Amino acid sequence: MSTRAWYEYYVVDTVHNALSLAFQFYKWGDGGPENALAELAFLNEKIQSHQGQLPVVWLDDLLREQLRDLYFSLPDHFSIAAFLFLLQRANEEGRRWPAARASKIPMEARPDYRLGFATGYAIALNGFQPRGHPDPHLDRVRSFVAAGHFVRPWKHYGLRLSVLQWLQYLTQPTFAQDMGSISGDFIAPRHDIHFIHRFFIWTKAGAPYLIDRMAIELCNEDGTDLLSPRPADPRTPWDDSAYQLELAEKLIRKIASLGVERYSLDAALADLSMTPDRFWRLSSYERPPIIPQTECT
Repeated sequence: MSTRAWYEYYVVDTVHNALSLAFQFYKWGDGGPENALAELAFLNEKIQSHQGQLPVVWLDDLLREQLRDLYFSLPDHFSIAAFLFLLQRANEEGRRWPAARASKIPMEARPDYRLGFATGYAIALNGFQPRGHPDPHLDRVRSFVAAGHFVRPWKHYGLRLSVLQWLQYLTQPTFAQDMGSISGDFIAPRHDIHFIHRFFIWTKAGAPYLIDRMAIELCNEDGTDLLSPRPADPRTPWDDSAYQLELAEKLIRKIASLGVERYSLDAALADLSMTPDRFWRLSSYERPPIIPQTECT
């Protein structure tokens, strides 16, 4: 059975002491908390190796150019969080296609090759800068952005795709979605997820795209803290409290070994003002918890 999760990316604006829900997406398969911690460790490594100066401006320029007035309807700090989503997709796609390249499929018949050739040709023809990046993951994000400029521009898809679906399409060779991180939903499919993973992103004052640090909160499907196990619910015919405690202890050890930071939405809302938003239909913290159904007797 695939493990499905809902990801929320919050940006902490230290200048205005505000919190913005900047991006949300669904993950089908490999959505367990251990994988979420590994993904945060991956993002932290990229942030630290580039001193927090990830080229978010690539994506922000694309969104401004393609969306025009619609750009101003996006959530605050959307470009920062969406760039991290593209970086995660770059990591997923980098693991997906080497097997296809080693297969007997002719190179010209592979969809990743066709998209890569069209994008590379457009980059050369139009003088898109930069021409390449030494970091392979950032170079793949650059290709996603270039595809949005030249091969799959918004004007060709805006009548049938949302902005979130369009960003997803930029990251995959074909329109068919495979297992992995999937952007497109405006609301969590609450009856089709096992976990909610909340990522918190701090920016540095005076540098709108400079990322200072990140933290995470691992949650059950109802948004409660996975590391603070719930007591057994008398409304359910099962008691998984022992399993929940064992899982929490395992994850706490994993967090310590990876050196990632913990934070919580409750702590954020106690210290920060939530930025009003009209983009997302609902967020997990705005919805009542799911009440498990007991078996009929």
